[in-house]
Amino acid sequence: MPRKIKVAEVVSRLESGGVESMLLNYLGHFKHPEDFDIHIITQDINDERCVKQFQDAGYTVDVVTHKRKSILKNVIELYRLMHSERFNVVHAHTTLTNFYILWIARLTGAKKLISHSHNSFVSKSKVKQAIWSVLKMLNKASANIWMACGHDAGVFLYGEKAVRSGKVQILNNAIELEKYAFNPEARDRIRREYNIGKADYVIGHVGRFMKQKNHKYLIDIFAEFNRRVPDSYLLLLGTGELEDEIHHYVNDCGLSDRVIFAGSVANVEDFYSAMDVFVLPSLYEGLPVVSIEAQAADLPILISDNVDHSCDITNNVNFISVNLPVTIWVNEMINLSAQKRSTLIPDVLKTKNYDIHNEARKLVLIYEK
Repeated sequence: MPRKIKVAEVVSRLESGGVESMLLNYLGHFKHPEDFDIHIITQDINDERCVKQFQDAGYTVDVVTHKRKSILKNVIELYRLMHSERFNVVHAHTTLTNFYILWIARLTGAKKLISHSHNSFVSKSKVKQAIWSVLKMLNKASANIWMACGHDAGVFLYGEKAVRSGKVQILNNAIELEKYAFNPEARDRIRREYNIGKADYVIGHVGRFMKQKNHKYLIDIFAEFNRRVPDSYLLLLGTGELEDEIHHYVNDCGLSDRVIFAGSVANVEDFYSAMDVFVLPSLYEGLPVVSIEAQAADLPILISDNVDHSCDITNNVNFISVNLPVTIWVNEMINLSAQKRSTLIPDVLKTKNYDIHNEARKLVLIYEK
């Protein structure tokens, strides 16, 4: 009997974010999962509900000390784990720090070393830019496969020339499109569950509570919108290290009865149907999975212009600078408020290679080759 292909997916944490969603989507659609022995290697700051999602799906979750607690322990534990398991494929999803994971993997005999870029960080700091330049060189030297979720994330880590020449493999953040199509029944059910009226306007956001997602600016946008449209709610999905801080900020703004913290949910697709507009004011992003999910649900989308513009697949994404006054965002949301929803959008995304049933085959071929 042939030996299973042993794969290590190495992530920073498991907290129901974009990388976690992407992995669950792809791994869950492998045609012959019995051919693989898949381990999710994460650091010890996790949402246990997300950990359980991976375990329930049949994957082994291995936890190592977070590098912020002790880089030495992190390296030693990674080495011992990889030496013990003897992985064939190591797929690193930590962007700028992929390099040290892949060097450890190389030392322990892994042959396929994949560096995956999921972000395009932005900073005006000359010091940060200098450090990033070194890390980028180390990443390129450590991997024998360069991968990215989109054009901007690829250019950030590997350079424009590498992306244009095809050296970087773009793995689209594909999803199960039909699952996310607008569902009027799900819309009514979620609204009833959270005591939202049929005529109320719901602004939605899905994202980890962290600095990158710019939640305070989002609350400021909603405060102004709610002043103009009192019958409105802000629906927040996700967990993260800044969740308590954002709770306090919402209370300080007097919006606690209008902002809903739904946490980490298993049926996120139903929540998109309950929303009227999707807002993502991120400080930086690669090509976010949530932007594809929201488009599949035919939501009008307002998104930071720091996000990879190629995420606009359906011509339904509006880019706005987070350096502008919140009134600009609010005016645009009000303009979009009358937009009708369609259930046909998934067909458009399918033609643009965002159907997970097709795209998962590409990752299988990379692992098997």
